[in-house]
Amino acid sequence: MKVFFLGAYSAAGMQGMMSSNYETRVSAVKQMVEKVGGKLGNVTYLQGPFDVIADVELDDYETASGLHANMMLSGGWDELLILPEMNVDKAIKAARTAGDYPLPGQE
Repeated sequence: MKVFFLGAYSAAGMQGMMSSNYETRVSAVKQMVEKVGGKLGNVTYLQGPFDVIADVELDDYETASGLHANMMLSGGWDELLILPEMNVDKAIKAARTAGDYPLPGQE
């Protein structure tokens, strides 16, 4: 499954980037991802409230969660979102099958 990691560096993370560069960061992240059987795709630095987005191929969400925990414990991130891909047709089918959701008090 493909998972996107969207992150905003902490002050410590940003300070660390001043002593690093794109290739060094990508290499370090690639090594970490490969240790859990994943494959790092694109790593793109951004302008705006988030600093970087990376796509990663992983076996499951639990592995993504473990990577997330490891990255957050580093102190390098103020915010790091895990955004797994989804099959929109499957989601629509489930919504249609489930039917209406009654509001509380209107059951």
